Amino acid sequence: MDGHLKVASVQFHVVDGDMAANMAKVEEMAMKVSENEKNVDLMLFHEACLESGLGLENIDDAITKKVNDFWTALAGKTGINILAGRLERQGDKIYNKGTVYAPDGKILADYAKIHLYNQERETITPGDSMSIFELNGMKIGIMICADFGFPELSRKYATAGVDVLAVTSSWAYPDDDLWDLCNRTRAAENGIYVVSCDRTGPTSKGVVKVGRSMVCDPNGFVIANLVEKEDIYFVETLHKSEVDERHQTMKWLEWIRPEVYANL
Repeated sequence: MDGHLKVASVQFHVVDGDMAANMAKVEEMAMKVSENEKNVDLMLFHEACLESGLGLENIDDAITKKVNDFWTALAGKTGINILAGRLERQGDKIYNKGTVYAPDGKILADYAKIHLYNQERETITPGDSMSIFELNGMKIGIMICADFGFPELSRKYATAGVDVLAVTSSWAYPDDDLWDLCNRTRAAENGIYVVSCDRTGPTSKGVVKVGRSMVCDPNGFVIANLVEKEDIYFVETLHKSEVDERHQTMKWLEWIRPEVYANL
């Protein structure tokens, strides 16, 4: 039987600095998916979506626990595995994470962003390892925002057998074309699916987020795109057979030559 993964990506308007409002909106959207869609395996929410605009000095142990407890409870309430972007305080360090919460209360995967962007490099502690989990016979790797711009990481995931890259992000204009390219290229060059989640609209700092949460198939074709709409989601079913077929017709992963690259 074909391995398959039914994914939802939720794109909503964030109220910067108001975690209670964001929690209410996330729960509203998550319940809408749960009530209106059948057998969703994985639901994505964007990078640091509850804590956006709070300021890192406010991310303490209490906020970390509150956010963690919220996502744990929401996965249980919806009966859907949730990949949530969040911030985590560990002593004097703060990590930018993508965590997968299962309905039974377990954490299936916990990834710390490896490639930090601009000011993040001064305040966030980078991760140093991939995170892969499995649902319905399909392997899924997690990336966060700026990770998208580094083909080295997506290729490591692909050669580790990942069928899907799940990307939680907070990507901004004027790099909208780059966002589109990263979604399509990371899928096409590795022959795998890419499913992404990004926020939309202006932030309190004046930048505008691109939205465009999407799914690209193993050929790099866009099969779902939320464009710049607010408070919306898509549901798509991904098939392992399509990944396997693409690997047979375009053998990028067989043709790589790491022994040569090491000497260049």
